[in-house]
Amino acid sequence: MTVLSKTEKAALSVALSWGAGLIDIVGYQFLYHAFAAHMTGNTVSSVLHAYQRNWPELLHRCAPVPAFFAGLLAGEITLERAKRGKGKHVAAQAFVIEAILLAVFLIVGWACYGATPHFRKASSGMFVFLISLISAAMGVQSASLRKIGALTIFTTFITGTLTKLADDLTAYLFWLRDRTRGRLRSRLAKALRLSPRQESFQAVILLSSLYLAYATGALAGAMAFDRWGVAIAAAPLGLVIIAIVVDLVRPISPVP
Repeated sequence: MTVLSKTEKAALSVALSWGAGLIDIVGYQFLYHAFAAHMTGNTVSSVLHAYQRNWPELLHRCAPVPAFFAGLLAGEITLERAKRGKGKHVAAQAFVIEAILLAVFLIVGWACYGATPHFRKASSGMFVFLISLISAAMGVQSASLRKIGALTIFTTFITGTLTKLADDLTAYLFWLRDRTRGRLRSRLAKALRLSPRQESFQAVILLSSLYLAYATGALAGAMAFDRWGVAIAAAPLGLVIIAIVVDLVRPISPVP
């Protein structure tokens, strides 16, 4: 069975990053400005609100953290079991979990609040339930697709993406300097032609694309939410379903 190429896997990861940005905006606008995938900010704000004894805000910032970790754990366990079983469709098994979580969020959110941005605030119990669904989904996604060749990527973890981007951009700039040292004008054109073959340059392009996809997904979510409300969660759900189908046809991470 033909496996997914690096380029195809990169395109899929960019699409999933776009969906993650959109979901994060849904959580922020729909559920008390809580982030579904931003655990650093959630952790810091949880400590702050605990210190201030602001218990409602503590709940809003703290609830996503254990849900995200549970999603990570579920994704890792699912992938490890599939690998040990020598399965050919490892990623699909994890993506199915994410799809179920997003589908339940979409169905419950739509049924309770409708496809409109003008909704009543969720109760504490409903808030915990809904934010846990999308946070766990983002945790599963974080575990499901992390390698493209030798490059480690993140489709929900922007801090990690920027950190790796700075590392690979530094490596590329030093490579470019070494190739053009002493004869910049005569060697620059050739070095730029060779750049697409360099792993560091390829990584810079991919990581930049992941960041921009996340940002544009958030922008698209902000614009669409004003018209369709929670119903826009159907878009990232559709992308995850596409990822499942892709893995079933051409495995993303096959086990030899």
